[in-house]
Amino acid sequence: MILRLILATCCLVPVTAALQVSPPPQTEQTETGPAHLPGRLYVAYRIRLLPVSSYPQLPAPVSQQLVQKGCMIPQTYEAREPENVIHGSFEKKGSDDWAALCSVNRVTTLYVFFQSDLDHPIPLRHQPDTEWLGVEWSLDYGSAWGIATRPARLLQPKDSADHDGIEDAFVEHSSTIHYFQNGRWTALDSTQ
Repeated sequence: MILRLILATCCLVPVTAALQVSPPPQTEQTETGPAHLPGRLYVAYRIRLLPVSSYPQLPAPVSQQLVQKGCMIPQTYEAREPENVIHGSFEKKGSDDWAALCSVNRVTTLYVFFQSDLDHPIPLRHQPDTEWLGVEWSLDYGSAWGIATRPARLLQPKDSADHDGIEDAFVEHSSTIHYFQNGRWTALDSTQ
């Protein structure tokens, strides 16, 4: 009986240690590798990842959550300045909310932080970093996942939207507007 207890205790320590997330790097990183694109063979890709510290405007609780999760912020292939961290009234009119893309172990999650509970971000959706790739002027493929704040005045139908939505875009292909209403997320028409 004592031997079983000792074995159980010793075996739990490595599992617990494996669950801990190491802190993300504090400098820009580049994720590289091969990726399979529909209708093509494998292509090489490069995704720029910025540390959370690149976004000094973030409230401390949001920053802390992203760092604790080990997040690096992926940049689209067309980025010229830090992107994919947004601010708006996503929960309700007048709220002070945030959303960010968070890449950990080659998977990106879209997290939403409501002002009413900044310590508990909502993982809206996730996908592999290579799911949406695009290319601009060179032969390098990069991330084509971008998010933006969509103001209420640009949402459809205009008569029922009184706060901002989150535009979730596959750059130069398609986009979805996530809108929080009546305690749940819905998809709205992304046309202007």
